[in-house]
Formats: sequence, structure tokens, C-alpha cells
Amino acid sequence: MTSVYLKKCSTYDFDKLKEAVRDALNATSFKNIKETDSVFIKVNCLGAYSEDLAITTNPLFLKAVIELVKEKTSHIKVGDNPANKDLVLALKKNGMYKVIEEENVDVLDGKVQTTITNPNFHTYKEFEVSKEIIDADYLINLPKLKTHTLTYFSCAQKNLFGLIYGLKKSSWHVKAPTPLDFAYVICDLYGAIKANYQEDHIINLCDGIIALEGEGPSTSGSPKEAGIILASNDAVSLDQVAIKLAKINKDKYIIGKIADDLSLGEANLDNIEILGDTIDCFSDISLREPDQGISSKAMKFLRHKVIRNVCLEHPRVNKEICVRCGECAKMCSSHALTIEKGEYPTLTSSKCIRCWCCQEVCPQHAIEKTKRPIIGKIIFK
Repeated sequence: MTSVYLKKCSTYDFDKLKEAVRDALNATSFKNIKETDSVFIKVNCLGAYSEDLAITTNPLFLKAVIELVKEKTSHIKVGDNPANKDLVLALKKNGMYKVIEEENVDVLDGKVQTTITNPNFHTYKEFEVSKEIIDADYLINLPKLKTHTLTYFSCAQKNLFGLIYGLKKSSWHVKAPTPLDFAYVICDLYGAIKANYQEDHIINLCDGIIALEGEGPSTSGSPKEAGIILASNDAVSLDQVAIKLAKINKDKYIIGKIADDLSLGEANLDNIEILGDTIDCFSDISLREPDQGISSKAMKFLRHKVIRNVCLEHPRVNKEICVRCGECAKMCSSHALTIEKGEYPTLTSSKCIRCWCCQEVCPQHAIEKTKRPIIGKIIFK
């Protein structure tokens, strides 16, 4: 039986936060880390967003983790692979870089890649990931608690997509253009990561003190107080417990269903031991789901491009707030969004795969979602 530790924590007051994080980590294999072990702390650093937006790992949450890891070992590195590639810029914007400097730990360079293999893959066998991350003895994964426009929900498993370097992540959206296909990417990647670490050397610690609801995972989402920290060695179990606490529809979280089918972790709540605070302590948590939500039964139809174009929403540029920076077009690996110098981005909707990477990287919240066409509402209700 796997376990998930729950801790009620409604503040980023550092002393209280650190003790809450200590309790959570000690409920995992964290207690087994030795002085000679190296630890990579994988934050959520989607881009250059200020901490108050609740898009990225809170800097004080990171500080607490670093200080506790220092009690075990001095071999510590911190990082992520943001979509726009400039990790240091993103870390400076959200305050994590200051913490990294103050704590005198190393930051991910990320330029050297290595190939990892999933021996039990379903669709995707090999992945290029940052060598510095996969070479660590322990991986401490720090997801934020979020809803997500593409994947419906984002937590422990989805945060590990950040092991893939920068713009290379967008190419995976082209290879896997539907939410169902992309769910197999996330699950096969998780299987490959697990195969490259010793058992229980992946520790998942979720910052759900301030969550993100609605059209996450970026600026289109809305911060929401949730007041919780979750910890587990099993990313699948942690995600399932988090979904229950958030009161959203687990049947729309395709990643979790596939992870269960592929036996990547324990998804049955009856087989997950809850440690720390009880589930009843979090009855006040409720996250608004993204509009995208589509059941797993209907998802397979989206593999047909015509159905996607006729039935689904598409990105729309709000010219009143767009600054014509072109970040959306740079990120669009299907070349659906293009931009000419001095002009606003334009969309060729027939090329759009609805990965919503454009919305993720837009610093102005200028990429909006159109309403779902009536036929789509009928088919995917």
C-alpha cells in the first residue's frame, strides 16, 4: 500500500512553513538521504511570472526545502526547464533565484541532454532529458496544485514534463496533438524516469497552499487558497488524492487513468494510506475546473483533425492587451500562430492542435479561449 501525507498549512510564514514541510518530507523516503547523496530539487518554473500569480513554486517553499535538504547533504542542485529556455530570468522574476543565491546551491544549466528509456512503454519509448537532473541520486519534485487547460489537472506527474529541455517540449505536442496522446507522453515519460531512479528515490512534495484554478496552468488561471501540502513517493497516488480534495472530476484527468492502466502507481483511493491530517480536514477546498474538461470516453474522437477544428475552442489574441512580443508564435511548434514585425499574431486555426502552449507563455494574458462551438458542446458535454 502506498501513502500520501497531508498537512494543513495556510501560510507562507517561514517558520511555520518550514516545520510543515519538514513533517511532510519525513513521511517519505527523504529520511533515507545520506550525506554522500546528490539531490535535484525540481521546481515548477513555467516561466517568468511573479510569485503572487501562484503559477510557479513559491520561493519560501523552495527555501524551506533547501534548508531541510542541507541537513542531509550539501550536494544540491535546483532547476526546471521553462518553455522559453531562460531559466535564470524566470527564477529571478518569481523570487526563487534570490533564494538559490542566499542558500548557495547550484542552479541547473540544462544544456547537456541524455536519453532515458521506458522498458515498459506504451507509445513512447525514449525521451531526451536534462542529464543533471537524471544523474542525481534523489529527485525532489515540487509541483504546484493547478487545474490545466490541456490536461485538465496538473500536479506531480505533469510537473516532471519539465525534465525535457525548453522548446523541445513543444515538439512533443506536435507528436502528440490531442489530450489523450499527450497523456501517454506524460505517463511514458514518468515510467522512463522511474526506471532511471532507485525505488523510492523520487519524492513528490506539492505546494497547494495557494493553488491555481480555472484556465491554468499560467496567467489565465486564478489563484485560490487551498491551504494544503501533500507528499508521497508515488506521483500517481498524490495526484489522485489531490483531485479528490480539489473536488474535480477524476474521469476527466486522463493522465491518471492511463497511469493506472499502465500500473505506474496506485490510483485506487481505497489502497492509498492517508497520513498526517485526514481528508475531512480539507472539506473547504474546491477548485474550479477548466472549460476544456472532456471525459476519457470522448477523448479518442479528438484524434481526428476535422473534429478538433469543428468542435473545440481555439486561441484568440486580445489586441487590447497584446504587446506583440511574439512569444506565442515562437512557442507554436505547429506554426498555427505567426507574427510579422509590428503586427499582431495571426492564427491559422486549421493548423492549431489546441496544446495551449501559446497561452502558457504569453506574459500579458492576451491569449484567450473562444467559446466552444455548439456542436462541440453537444458531443463533448
